[in-house]
Amino acid sequence: MSDAINHCVAPDGGLYMPESIPVIPRALFNNISEMSLREIAYVVSTAFFGDDVPAHELKKIVDESFMYDVPMLRIADNRYVLELFHGPTLTFKDFGARFMARLMKYIDRKSNTPCRNVLVATMGNTGAAAANGLLKVNGINVCVLYPHGVLSRPQTAQFTSLGENVHPIEVAGTVEDCKRLVQSALADSSLSDFHLTGANSINLARLLPQVTFAMYAYARLCAMGVENASEAYLSIPCGNLSNLVAAVIALKMGTPIGRIIAATNANNQLAPIFNGSAVQAPPYQPVHTLASSIDMSWPSGWPRLQHLYRGEREAMRRDIICAAPVSDERISQTVAALCREKQYIIDTHGAVAYAAADEAPAGVPVVVFATGHPAKQLDTMTRLTGTALEMPVQLTRFMSMKRHSIIIPPTVPALRKHLLTLVH
Repeated sequence: MSDAINHCVAPDGGLYMPESIPVIPRALFNNISEMSLREIAYVVSTAFFGDDVPAHELKKIVDESFMYDVPMLRIADNRYVLELFHGPTLTFKDFGARFMARLMKYIDRKSNTPCRNVLVATMGNTGAAAANGLLKVNGINVCVLYPHGVLSRPQTAQFTSLGENVHPIEVAGTVEDCKRLVQSALADSSLSDFHLTGANSINLARLLPQVTFAMYAYARLCAMGVENASEAYLSIPCGNLSNLVAAVIALKMGTPIGRIIAATNANNQLAPIFNGSAVQAPPYQPVHTLASSIDMSWPSGWPRLQHLYRGEREAMRRDIICAAPVSDERISQTVAALCREKQYIIDTHGAVAYAAADEAPAGVPVVVFATGHPAKQLDTMTRLTGTALEMPVQLTRFMSMKRHSIIIPPTVPALRKHLLTLVH
């Protein structure tokens, strides 16, 4: 476990995965409607980490990580929205980031590890969640790499205003350059003295806690008295595929759900590889869309999805629907219609999943994963809804603080030079 958490990228350049997927006893699902989010998260965590972390330590990690509400709302007939954005940085990533931070702290305390340097590439949400999760953790520096001139002020404020052990790095390039820089640095043996770790979803400690979401969605459907809950579809906005991979793991652990809808924006990065027409990362840069956090040209979680199905695409298609790409026009229409007709405001990434939910058969319940708070895209959401959104305190407290960052070219030597300043 420690190697996977500490290094993220295996010696052969691949991503770590559990040796096997544990199956949860059916009896648990018979009573899951009575279980809380924390209780379900503890079951998931015990299944994967229970052999390495004492029960009382693991329970403390879970309780401190899954301490925020995850409401599920019925929006229309057979349409439900699971709100995963009520944590400190208003995104689903808060849960996994806090779990990872606390697990790292346990590992370092047990092994007397010297100062760890955590790298994270971000379009806003991942960096904010990782930075806040690791803020003021002794013995850990957090370097947040983000693309130059792309993110909004509210997005950057959540990690550029923290100070302490959080070090924002603006990269003169795209988010793909940031991701490449992180993965290259993690795989570079000459940087081993820096004790580098990744905080993106390539880190299993970030990914595995998200298995809880699919199980909790089923639990809430049962608690709400939905008779055909075991046939429900999950509609998930897909960027690097962490929530999609986690939902598949939940399915293989025995969670009684129907199928999973993989929802993408106009970049449609998943369809070519899902359908077998491309086996290598496309050479293009992603186009900018209204759902910017899932603007990807190559999903880093794809190798894990392949591993889960042993490369058998037909088996993959039985569980997953690769939905038609959702255009910016349709995102706009979905946001506006929900606001006007249902008095519900969903962010653009949730709107991608809500629109893709139409792929489900009539009469089948669909749970849409709402992964970010609408206020994180304040200007865009105000324009699309024609409504003034109230700024949550999680954002306003950052906006008034002084911001700081440095700018580097997208090269490993430039990153190394900055890491040296942290060490010294």
